[in-house]
Amino acid sequence: MTDETEKPVKTNKNDQQPNVSYVKIILVIIITVLVINVCGFAVNAVSDSALLTGLITFILSAAAATAASFILIRAYKEIDSLRKTAESMSEIKSNFLAVVSHEIRTPMNSIIGFSELAMEGEASLKTKDFLNKINTNAKWLLQIINDILDISKVESGKIEIENIPFDMHELLSSCRTLILPGAVEKGLTLYFYVEPSIGKRPLGDPKRLRQVLINLLSNAVKFTNTGMIKLNVSLKNMSDNSITMYFEVKDSGIGMTNGQIDKIFDPFTQAKAGLKRKFSGTGLGLSITKNIIESMGGKLSVESNPGIGSKFYFELVFDTINTGDDEYFDKKLAFNELEKPMFDGEILLCEDNQMNQEVISEHLKRVGFVTVAADNGKIGYEMVKKRMENGEKQFDLVFMDMHMPVMDGLEASSKIMELNSGVPVVAMTANIMFNDREIYKNSGMHDCVGKPFTSQELWRCLMKYFTPRSYTSGNYNNTALESDLEFQKELQQMFILNNKNKFIEITEALECADIELACRLVHSLKGNAGQIGKIILQNAASDVENKLKNGKNYVTDDQMKILKTELEIVLNEFSAL
Repeated sequence: MTDETEKPVKTNKNDQQPNVSYVKIILVIIITVLVINVCGFAVNAVSDSALLTGLITFILSAAAATAASFILIRAYKEIDSLRKTAESMSEIKSNFLAVVSHEIRTPMNSIIGFSELAMEGEASLKTKDFLNKINTNAKWLLQIINDILDISKVESGKIEIENIPFDMHELLSSCRTLILPGAVEKGLTLYFYVEPSIGKRPLGDPKRLRQVLINLLSNAVKFTNTGMIKLNVSLKNMSDNSITMYFEVKDSGIGMTNGQIDKIFDPFTQAKAGLKRKFSGTGLGLSITKNIIESMGGKLSVESNPGIGSKFYFELVFDTINTGDDEYFDKKLAFNELEKPMFDGEILLCEDNQMNQEVISEHLKRVGFVTVAADNGKIGYEMVKKRMENGEKQFDLVFMDMHMPVMDGLEASSKIMELNSGVPVVAMTANIMFNDREIYKNSGMHDCVGKPFTSQELWRCLMKYFTPRSYTSGNYNNTALESDLEFQKELQQMFILNNKNKFIEITEALECADIELACRLVHSLKGNAGQIGKIILQNAASDVENKLKNGKNYVTDDQMKILKTELEIVLNEFSAL
């Protein structure tokens, strides 16, 4: 870290504009008066030679014009000052909301986590009922906090939209899974329809799009007592490189008047003030939804009639890739979400982070694989080469981390490809942006799995290279090892062991100007935080990592302070368990 952080000098146009405007005001008024009076002066001089009268008139007019200019300038300054004050207060409010929301999330996650642990332990039915209510209300409160955080991002212009390939059918399936229980509880019929974009995969932000649809569908369930809710996604237009998709959420709920429609997109507003007593909510959902859609290049519209229902709809244009261009979406993998596939095989895992080794190996073990771990790319490459030279059975698959000492994932993958061993190499990394996928593909890698991942995401990848020997029944929908309490405790202990001195190591690397080492250490911390579900710490590490890319140090003191604070919070939390 350095105090000489390179920061571009920004010029605020609004700060300079008033001075320019003042000059323009003075010049326009004075020049106008001068022209008028010169003309008058000339006429007087020619007609009656009243030079004195013309001169006095000219002087008085110029003085009056100058006085008027200064009066206007003073008013302009006051207005400009009020504008700047309002903008400053708005920024302070947004920053305050963001900080408070982040601070509240940490204890809320603990409340939710410990209540879930307590419900799985021995307790009376009455106690479990209390715990369940605590957990339900804590999750609701966390959703409100998330809404406040999102609206603060929207107001401060910090909302970010990703551009990665995603599967629209899978996205809608996850939305249906979340919305269905609430609809069934109220006796509502739920219809989902999506028109496939044949041969194309959209590039966009699936997380934000899911948030939009969940908000609209949740509102539809909330304000509908009988009847149906429909989600329709259709293809409006398709070119070689893009598709236009139409999204519509329709319900048979209470509906709204035109006056209510005019207000529903305002923050902290519902259709009627009285509705807040009957229908819970902050009134932030639609405001956030509208801003996210606009950030994606669309416009949210609504049609509604009281007592009949409402329809929310919008169009989005997505850049596309051909299905065959992205191995991750090479084919639709068909297996029952309630069945876990079991495999036979041996997998080489190239991963320098001990905690990641433990998590990934346990995932693979639970579906039947034997895992051999290599601490860096060089060791992994030599293992593959040695088996070829000795005529031994080759690994069935290689999972390759990208950021490793001695030899990174890209170099190791290239060397393994040069051996012509025939073993597929799959990137396993937190960097899953589309341009990263292109880099991995060009280096000869076959696929990419993001970290952290769910069990089903891993299974989908494995199904491309292995045929399951059997399936095990059970509720494995979006299963993650984090649900295994015993294993989670091991991860927490391992996190403390691996990261208790991590901040000191990062600081020392920066002081020695070893940017590459510092970046690798922060990347490792980011991955570890993701494995244990500590999103705030993961984001703090990601912010620092982004400032260390390309071998340059643009990290600020504030970013390092936040990283240190968040790491200490997690370490203290786990030490107390």
